[in-house]
Amino acid sequence: MSILQQIEIDFQQALKDQNQNAKSTLRLILAALKYERIKKMADLTDDDVIKIIKSEIKKRKESIVEYEKGKRQDLADKEQEEINIIAKYMPAQLSEDDVRTKVKAILESIEDRDNAGRVMGKVMAEMKGQADGTLVRKFVEEELEK
Repeated sequence: MSILQQIEIDFQQALKDQNQNAKSTLRLILAALKYERIKKMADLTDDDVIKIIKSEIKKRKESIVEYEKGKRQDLADKEQEEINIIAKYMPAQLSEDDVRTKVKAILESIEDRDNAGRVMGKVMAEMKGQADGTLVRKFVEEELEK
C-alpha cells in the first residue's frame, strides 16, 4: 500500500472517529499532495509524497519557533500535535550514531571533498529521507573540517 493510500484511509478513519486534529491535519496534507499532483501532471510516487510531507513538517517546525517567540505556547503545541500526526508517514529515522557512521562511509567514497554542497547532495541522496538534513549537515561539516 502506498503512503498516499494510507493517508487517505487514515483521513477516512479520522472522519468516522470525529478526531478534529487528525481530520484537519490530514485534510491539509491531502490538499498539498493534490496540488503537487496537479502541478506535476502525473501520479505521485512514494518519494514525492515523502518530500511533501517533509516540507509540511518543516513548515510546522518553523511555525513552532515563531509561536514560541511570540509566547503562544498553545499554538506551538497545536503545531507539534500536527507534526506527530504527519510524522508517522515518514520512513524510520536513523539514530545519530547511524547517521554519523553513514556520513563517514559516504565521505570516504567521495574524491572531491572540497565542495560542501556537492558532498551534502550526495549524502542526502544516499540517505533518502532517513535523516534530518540539519543533523547530516552538522556531521558533514565536522568530517570536512578534519
